[in-house]
Amino acid sequence: MPDARRQLAVFDDRPFFERALAFGVRAGILSREKLAAIGDEGPKGMVQIAEYFGTQYLRPNIDEARERIVNLVSLFLEEQSGGDLEKAARSLRDGSFLSHSRGGSEMLKSLWAMPEDASFGIMVKQSQKTFLADWSLRSSADYRQARAERQDYQQTIDAALWFAERLGAPASEISTVASESIIRSAILVHLAGGATSSLPNASEFVNLLARLRKNGVPGRGRKSLAALFKALPQAHHAVAGKELQKVENEDLPRILDASRAMNTIIPELEPHYFLRDFGLEEASHFSAGVSQDWQKITAGKVDDNSLLTIFLCLAVDTPPRPALSKAAARTLIGKIRSKGLQRQPALAFIRAFAPYAMQDDLETLWKTVFLELEEALVDPADASGNQALAYLKENCNIR
Repeated sequence: MPDARRQLAVFDDRPFFERALAFGVRAGILSREKLAAIGDEGPKGMVQIAEYFGTQYLRPNIDEARERIVNLVSLFLEEQSGGDLEKAARSLRDGSFLSHSRGGSEMLKSLWAMPEDASFGIMVKQSQKTFLADWSLRSSADYRQARAERQDYQQTIDAALWFAERLGAPASEISTVASESIIRSAILVHLAGGATSSLPNASEFVNLLARLRKNGVPGRGRKSLAALFKALPQAHHAVAGKELQKVENEDLPRILDASRAMNTIIPELEPHYFLRDFGLEEASHFSAGVSQDWQKITAGKVDDNSLLTIFLCLAVDTPPRPALSKAAARTLIGKIRSKGLQRQPALAFIRAFAPYAMQDDLETLWKTVFLELEEALVDPADASGNQALAYLKENCNIR
């Protein structure tokens, strides 16, 4: 019989409260006295709701308040009864109409308190009153969908905190991060099988990737990860398993693919991982570790003069150096005047080797200076090349 009642309810689009009320009357569950009590309580509740969200004296507010209170009672009844109209009718008989309205309101307040996504930390949260104003006009189906989503978010956050605590990062040290990134970092740390027993900072992350590329995933890394999952509470297995699949299927193939430059892979991976202490100093270490070729060519120099010297060498098909002697500079001027300048080689170098965070700024620098370089270094009036050399001394590194 309960299944039949739920089946019939699917084809009735009235609010669940109205369906339960009608069923209760037909089944003799709700007496005339009870119906009269509901009729007395309803208007009182509507006025209270209208005052809370606006004013009781405007007709639209009262009409909206009626919709809100019916939705709140319907939400409470449907969830408490599991969609069984008989149980819902008995609930109406045994409790007051306003208690059912308050029950629906408390359910929405609990929904509001749940996480809106899988981020952990200080987030800007919608006010409870604004949330209730919106959700008291929504359907029970919307509520169930949102509750399921937010329960999943909470499970992800709980799993992430478990992994973080295992690696020495208590919740108090974590703020405003995607919880999945913490799980992914923990998985990668264990897969790498190194001595690190904490969530990595930027430089440790770069070193970890380099170690994996060089040695692959070691057997001890697999054992370490298996032991970690064995200790993992069962409630966290589904969430952690999903992130492990992403690491195995999406990240490791890129890390182990030696044909891809590491500096192109790190910007792709970094947003998916949690790196502790990622301040200015760590950002510098991160950039420094992105490309060994970049470090080798630039000799660690990142000032404009050194970089322009390198770009200028590339523009005339000369081995790039961050500084030139006067003789080398004059030779360079001669090549520029006989063969011209090429913009593209420096741009290709930037995209292939420069740290990802610097690439846009370096492209802008080169494009901005390029026309000025052409004009200054190929000036027909400067037959001796002395003015061109003076320009290079001012804007590049000439020793």
